[in-house]
Amino acid sequence: MRLTFQGMKKPKSVINLLIAASLVGLTGCQTLGGSQSQTQTASPKQETPTEEQIAQQEAEALAREKAEAERLLEEQRRAAAEAEAKAQPELKGPSLSLRPPEIEPEERIVRIAILLPLSGRYEKIGNDLLKAAYMAVFDQQNTQLRLQPYDTLGTAEGAQSATTKALQEGAEVIVGPLFSDAVKATRETAAGRVNVVAFSTDVTAAGNGVYLLGLTPQQQIERVMNFAYRQGLSKFAVIAPETPYGDTAVASLMGTTKRLGVFLTDITRYPANLQPGSEELQEIAKDIANYEQRAWQLKQAIKKVEARDDKDSKAELARLKKLDTLGDVNFEALIIPEGGQRVRELAPLLSFYDIDPRKVKFIGTGLWADASLASEPALVGGWFAAPSPEPSRQFLARFESTYGYVPPRISSLAYDALALTGLLATSADEDKFSKELLEDPDGFAGYNGIFRFLPSGLAERGLAVITVGQQDLEVLEPAPTSFTPLIN
Repeated sequence: MRLTFQGMKKPKSVINLLIAASLVGLTGCQTLGGSQSQTQTASPKQETPTEEQIAQQEAEALAREKAEAERLLEEQRRAAAEAEAKAQPELKGPSLSLRPPEIEPEERIVRIAILLPLSGRYEKIGNDLLKAAYMAVFDQQNTQLRLQPYDTLGTAEGAQSATTKALQEGAEVIVGPLFSDAVKATRETAAGRVNVVAFSTDVTAAGNGVYLLGLTPQQQIERVMNFAYRQGLSKFAVIAPETPYGDTAVASLMGTTKRLGVFLTDITRYPANLQPGSEELQEIAKDIANYEQRAWQLKQAIKKVEARDDKDSKAELARLKKLDTLGDVNFEALIIPEGGQRVRELAPLLSFYDIDPRKVKFIGTGLWADASLASEPALVGGWFAAPSPEPSRQFLARFESTYGYVPPRISSLAYDALALTGLLATSADEDKFSKELLEDPDGFAGYNGIFRFLPSGLAERGLAVITVGQQDLEVLEPAPTSFTPLIN
């Protein structure tokens, strides 16, 4: 079964429409009251009724008014729903290929817990993800769905406490947490009780009931390496931080180069806590560039031609004196699984030590999905694999329209997670979030493209190959729109 989901109309617009409907319903009630008063005024004079008759008449009139008011309000609700359906714009992003079935009011409440850092150091990103989750819940229009937020405080201990509370309060599935240590704490507490759809990119946190929706470097590197191989590149190097993300990137690169039959000539690691502009980072860049050896080779070549006085030697000398080093590095592509300010610092530093991006292809991961990187000349022309940028732009535009600001891109994962779990909540199965349903081989589609959960707990994704252009990110090879069948 292929399940995909779409966003409905913007929540703010829908809310306004419902408010207008309520006001119209109220006007109907007032009009009904006014009509009754006019009828009574026009009635012929009657004998004075007893107190008992008055009480009975008032009770009957109140019952009629309540019944009529409820009828009018119901008509207004239907009209609002029809207007909303007609006004629904066609989305170019994720679309619904299977509409959730109608849920009867008497069916049970489905409780989805979401664990996020809602206070402390990471509360801003936690609350951004929560807002995105509420957008998805609103789009579901499922009155049986209950989203229950819990604060992890951004710690493993907080996640364990939040998980315990969520289970005590009837959660049938857990969305989140965000960070690796918190996910592992939740896995330990929730194992064998409910499944978890988490946002971490640490592959060691997957499995035993935990499914990672986070965009892991593993598949990103495999996708872009396959592309690079098809472009004729065969010698690769990597410079990666000493972090779980860097560990995964290096391990993935080693496995992919072996599978493709290409060469991994250099693996360089650096401490993640290096200060900007540190001498240690400069030395690391110099080492991977083999700068000292290549500079020495240049000096030897200059000495050799300086001893000659012919025209060709003089021309060669003039050429050599314009260089900083002689000879090329022993790789054709350099993998940099780093983003943000660090990659902005590394790229020009590598170029400074004569790793020429016109000769050596710089390759990144989804951390490069940042249009502002186009302002760094050394990164222009670099490749990376990530979800197609257009659906992401649509999500960010919806979020900004609703909340008034642009969130970090990771917020879209919270939308996809709640769209997924909200859709599974409509299943007729007693266990709506079972291993079998979560691991549907046909997969799902969201704002971050198609994905399906593997038995390992990792998400297999359909990714695009993207290049850093002069002004923006550009798609070199589009993401697939469906999965090939899994082979057991």
